[in-house]
Amino acid sequence: MDDTLPVTLQYQLRSKLIENIKKRVWSPGSQIPSERGLCDEYGVSRMTVREVLKELVQEGYLVRKQGKGTFVALPKFEHELSSNYSLSQEIEKQGLESDFRLLGFQKKKPSSLLMRIFGLSEHELVYEITRLRSIGDEPFAWERASVPCSLMEDVDEARLEKDGLYLSIFRCSGLMAEEAEVEAEAVNCPINIADLLQLKKNKAVLHLVRLTTAQNRCIEYCESYIRSEKYKYKYKQFLRKKTAYDGAYGDQPDGR
Repeated sequence: MDDTLPVTLQYQLRSKLIENIKKRVWSPGSQIPSERGLCDEYGVSRMTVREVLKELVQEGYLVRKQGKGTFVALPKFEHELSSNYSLSQEIEKQGLESDFRLLGFQKKKPSSLLMRIFGLSEHELVYEITRLRSIGDEPFAWERASVPCSLMEDVDEARLEKDGLYLSIFRCSGLMAEEAEVEAEAVNCPINIADLLQLKKNKAVLHLVRLTTAQNRCIEYCESYIRSEKYKYKYKQFLRKKTAYDGAYGDQPDGR
């Protein structure tokens, strides 16, 4: 820091820390040095450090985790409502890694809603797959997917974790996910899921319900709760008439 410059030490420190974040000296999700460490590194008082950190937390550059320290905030992911969106690709563009942790994998009798969606008889079962998605070390989304057992015969937990859901379905049934219809609404996160997402009670989240289809049949019904401060939807409206060529070469939904 240079106290001869016509700007305050607080402003100089703020610029240095933002530069560290933008140039990824500190990568998204990583813990930054302690207040004492920053004081020693930049030669400023603890009060100056605290004020700058407070500002950067308020502006969304940093997040504080009680009992752990201060961390670089994860970027916000924007979902444009179009056929070629992939959250996995968006995460990769940010230089981050995401993974799913399998919480549950079991056969269940389908509800009347699932019987209607999948066209099942009362004797057929579905797999219920519950997973927690994380970006880096930070939980991002909880989801519960239902798939007819006939589409995933001989799939076990190890294979599901290795191949992912859609590839497992494809290898067993020959059906590859083609389209997904999604409904989204803001809700208060259920308490048990808030704990898994490391959120406070009654925190607002995005609740998504997705129907994934292949060859004109539904192959997955999925409910997700996503941390809304890290995720938003963007709607694009096309003000022209569609032609026979539109969507002919569209990408598949997120590979999951």
